[in-house]
Amino acid sequence: MTKRQQCRNCQRPTKVCLCNQISAVSHRTPVHVLMHPSEQGNAKGTAVVLCLGLEQGNLWVGEQPSDFSELQQQLALGPQPAMLLYPDDNATAIEQLTEATAIGQLVVLDGTWRKTHKMLQLNPWLQQLPTVSFSNAPQGDYQIRKANRDDSLSTLEAVAYALEQIEQCDTAPLYRSFDAIKQAQLAYMPADVRARYR
Repeated sequence: MTKRQQCRNCQRPTKVCLCNQISAVSHRTPVHVLMHPSEQGNAKGTAVVLCLGLEQGNLWVGEQPSDFSELQQQLALGPQPAMLLYPDDNATAIEQLTEATAIGQLVVLDGTWRKTHKMLQLNPWLQQLPTVSFSNAPQGDYQIRKANRDDSLSTLEAVAYALEQIEQCDTAPLYRSFDAIKQAQLAYMPADVRARYR
């Protein structure tokens, strides 16, 4: 069987390359997305397109601490504080942050809840980061991917909302890319399957 050709930039099949749908969002807070290896090549994933759409978006793929040694150095040398977007009991609501408690760098985990929880457990340095979460997140609009929680957002949606709260920046280009991901995915679904997502 012939392997599908893939765009090296957006990592989508060339037939549904999204590069011309991506425009970079200007923002000051560096965003580090840690993608679980199982998400690589997942057509329903949003992390790659997200990072291409951020002027300061960095994508890291891995699971073990050794996979993120360079990132740990960047976090230590970059703007402080570095904070992890993760809904734990001690998380500060991102909507309540002030200039005095502003985020220097934002770290985001990309994967299923089970996989991201495993990443957190395997990386004690992640557990040491202060956490932020959402107290008033918008309704997620990623129907084409199943979620275990009603308040789930795709990685792209979560980062877009976070940047809106931190910087009040215009994230419309991210949502346009997000729509393109959904439309590309729906276009390749059989009609009876596609009808379930309308």
